[in-house]
Amino acid sequence: MALTIDKGKTAFLSMHFQNDLVCEEGKFAAMGGPAHVKKTNCLENTRKVMEACRRLGVPVIHVQVGLTEFERKLLAETPVAPLFDGIASTGALSEGTWGAEIHEEVKPQQGEFFVIGKGANSFYANALGTVLAVGGIRTIVLSGFATNFVVESTARYACDLLYQVIILRDCCASFNEEMHSFALNNVLPNLAIISDSEEFIKAIG
Repeated sequence: MALTIDKGKTAFLSMHFQNDLVCEEGKFAAMGGPAHVKKTNCLENTRKVMEACRRLGVPVIHVQVGLTEFERKLLAETPVAPLFDGIASTGALSEGTWGAEIHEEVKPQQGEFFVIGKGANSFYANALGTVLAVGGIRTIVLSGFATNFVVESTARYACDLLYQVIILRDCCASFNEEMHSFALNNVLPNLAIISDSEEFIKAIG
């Protein structure tokens, strides 16, 4: 069945495409993210979706993780999940650094909304929910890094909030193909419609 989109109630979320995660010079590069980003071509695919959304009036929202010095210190001194321990020990995704900036290929344009969060769920500790409610948004279309972290966590939370969730598989990547594919094939179909950039662009056009 063809994908059907109500543009007036839909927003596109680009999540955590940040230099420390997706660039070969980033602090997490050794974990394989940049290689998988290149394999999936997700940055170029996401950019094409953004361009279509801008042209056709679908809001584009950018989500970043940004940690203050105090928050990094807190993570370093408190037993937490290994994911956050790694962020604390490397100094990755620190507010105001190159590593926390959104990759050049998918950076926000002037006037586009962006939120800075503190965890894997894009709704956590920011105004994203308020922005979507004010805009009358009921469908969110997800892209991001990593598929099994921010994309999955955001989809789970959005599902609880009764949003319709669409995930563009070729606009996502992870630290390796196994993580990416497992989430898309085994977890996310229970929470969302799994689509791709070409089908979505066609649906809004």
